[in-house]
Amino acid sequence: GSSGVVCRLCVRSESILQIMSNDAAKAEEINAYFQKRMEQSKKVWAGRGKEAQIAAHKARPASWRNLTGMSLMLHEIRHPGNRPFAWGLATIALGTLYVQTTISKETRDASDYYKMYHAKKK
Repeated sequence: GSSGVVCRLCVRSESILQIMSNDAAKAEEINAYFQKRMEQSKKVWAGRGKEAQIAAHKARPASWRNLTGMSLMLHEIRHPGNRPFAWGLATIALGTLYVQTTISKETRDASDYYKMYHAKKK
């Protein structure tokens, strides 16, 4: 009676050991693959050199995140959602420019604001 129990335990333990050895073999195979790939990558990186790495980085497609100044502003204006804001900004800028250029010297000298803040004190 008890020998049947022992055999069942032996069979189970043997199957568990077989599964564990299969997992260990798979893990070893995966580790070997990644180590081989890392060696290949290091060879490629070493062959490129600093100049080639910089050139490869510059060859990437330009993103709007790399834009600055006027190029960024023009990029943003082209978006349909920003057009009303762009028209408003342009209107205010042109209006301000017009007012600044049409004020005469006599008008400026007669202005209380100009006398208080901008006129040269004598």
